[in-house]
Amino acid sequence: MVTISESEIVELAQFIASQSGRESASVERHLRWFLLENPARDPQIPLGSGLRSPQGELVGCILSVPQVFRFQQQTLLIVGSSCFYVDERYRGSGGLVFLRFSQLGRKWPLFGNSANADAARLWKARGAVPIPYSDHELLGVLHWQRVIEEGLKRRLAPQTLARMISGPAAPFVRPFKRLKLDRGRPEHLVPLTSAEQVMQLPIHDAASHLTASRDLSYIRWRYFSGPDATRAVFAFRNQQVDSEVLVTVNQRPRGYRGQIRTLNLLDIYPAVTPDVCVSVAGALLQRYRDVIDAIVLRGLDEARQDAFRRIGFIRRTLDTPNGWLLDKSGLLPTRNWYTVPADGDWLI
Repeated sequence: MVTISESEIVELAQFIASQSGRESASVERHLRWFLLENPARDPQIPLGSGLRSPQGELVGCILSVPQVFRFQQQTLLIVGSSCFYVDERYRGSGGLVFLRFSQLGRKWPLFGNSANADAARLWKARGAVPIPYSDHELLGVLHWQRVIEEGLKRRLAPQTLARMISGPAAPFVRPFKRLKLDRGRPEHLVPLTSAEQVMQLPIHDAASHLTASRDLSYIRWRYFSGPDATRAVFAFRNQQVDSEVLVTVNQRPRGYRGQIRTLNLLDIYPAVTPDVCVSVAGALLQRYRDVIDAIVLRGLDEARQDAFRRIGFIRRTLDTPNGWLLDKSGLLPTRNWYTVPADGDWLI
């Protein structure tokens, strides 16, 4: 086990690229932003931990990403995990890598929200509990053909056959799952082009739940720096709300060949009613309808899930909760979270 340093970013990017199927240069750009430019970076917290083979090759890693949260008038530093990979030849040492990360829990609460089934077992074994509502996602599908292709491929249809069948099948599926987009208009979303504009929104009141500290440095780093050109920030306003609401999104390809164009809702703040959430999603779908196939929502409670399912959204249950909290030292003042996908590594 080794501690990852800034001088190893290139090697780290190459290893993560080899494990994730992504391009090494884009991973490096992401890491330099995500790790080195993080305004919550703390010299006491390592960039991450690595596993090296007897020959010195990097064969495992887990990254440590601090983020400032707040509750009422308190601010708290919580350390998130990201990019937990172990080469298949050394998969039996994955527990060792995670153990090194979990030792940070002596000083800071820990969370992770991109855990697969193997990682979830490690979190649970260390005493972690699932982050509420991290066991599902909601999909609002506008254009079905690419989504049908994905379903056929997952059911073992050959790739070419799946693409051929998905086109003719789409008209027969759409009538049963058409979204009811009678609420929300694109003009309700006003684009914001600077962190200073975001700071004028009412996002600074005392927080009744544990939530991200949306201060100037975080907003500037999270939404107005780094390599992701698909991010967009809006102020939402309609007759349902008394003041403007912060809304942030990004776009990501999904599917076995990246064929599904998705819009990911990263943040809505302050918290709004289920009906307002539906209006926000409706406005986004109207605005992006020509360039996306579906919108993805995560971290919603039962009332909001019900509101979205009534207008045609599909609930997809994940194999295991992908969000976990480890606070064995009892450092957090509450377990009531307002988590959003923008927190930590979720859909970044």
